[in-house]
Amino acid sequence: MLIPATISLFVSAIILNFGLAFNGAFFNSASAESPKAGLVLGVSEQQTAGQIIVLEGGNFSQAIVKVIQEAKTSPLGQFFQFSQPARQLPENQGKEPVPQAVNFDLAAENGAVLDSQNDYLFFSKKPDQPRPIASITKLFTAFTFLDFNPGWETSYEIKAADKREGGKIYLFNGDRVKIKDLFYFSLVGSDNTATAALVQATGLSEEEFVQKINDKIKELGFINTKLVDVAGLREANISTAREIAKFANLAFADPEISRASLTKKYEFTTEQGRKKTISNTNELLNIFPEQEINILGGKTGHINSSGYCLVSKFKDQAGRTIVTVVLGADSDSGRFGLTKKLVELYYGVKP
Repeated sequence: MLIPATISLFVSAIILNFGLAFNGAFFNSASAESPKAGLVLGVSEQQTAGQIIVLEGGNFSQAIVKVIQEAKTSPLGQFFQFSQPARQLPENQGKEPVPQAVNFDLAAENGAVLDSQNDYLFFSKKPDQPRPIASITKLFTAFTFLDFNPGWETSYEIKAADKREGGKIYLFNGDRVKIKDLFYFSLVGSDNTATAALVQATGLSEEEFVQKINDKIKELGFINTKLVDVAGLREANISTAREIAKFANLAFADPEISRASLTKKYEFTTEQGRKKTISNTNELLNIFPEQEINILGGKTGHINSSGYCLVSKFKDQAGRTIVTVVLGADSDSGRFGLTKKLVELYYGVKP
């Protein structure tokens, strides 16, 4: 019939000409710029403004005039009555969820909050920029070690070649310890010598073990992560906030790694009778659980080129799990404070 077509074209003409009156904007969408680094995103990490394509060809104005004239001469021609109420869809029907962006100024070089259930970044700041990760490297080492563990009760004697500078020295040449003690010293107190000894206890050289780590990294699909030593002392140990978050989500799901990383203080006695005690470097263990939010694991890291780093995993009473990453904070306390703010941001907790 002619009437529906007439109505459609007439309404289109009115809307088009109304839009042209405002500098040619037709339902002008938001700017097509990518969101600023450091935005909290509810669904996706980037929003793109809609695009409208206008096809050229033909004289549209003449066509509209002709249609209107034909409608006037038609005995059945009736124009749309704008006073009539428009038909509305039921509430929430036909509408796509709109990502909500909230500005958050993360005072660190890089960061991320991974929503573990949906595998998307709730928050990110330069998430794909590779940078040194310092002792977060030990999380990769511990995860790979589980494939070569000679046994938790196996005894190992500390050698001169195991000694690593950086931080307080707890273990000395000739100390006989169990594999479990080395594992806990590595993850609880981030002890470099314990980490090197842990690797040597597998029967592999450090170079061979580093290759095993990188092979596993490749298997997991990470393309921006590469390690050159097992303790994280060299700045060539690099990764990104996104890949650290995804890896930590997997690593902290292992009960051995999670349990060790959550131990506030670890004590043991060497076979020679020397007592060894080390405290956890993660101060968040003194804060959580808080407001029904539990911490499931964490690992710190710091060298001059990396700044202060921290990766942690959390879960609330509703079962919502996240992994937070802060890279390049400017102080030891800063990385913990920033992580707490990211947790509060995700779970809607008022500080």
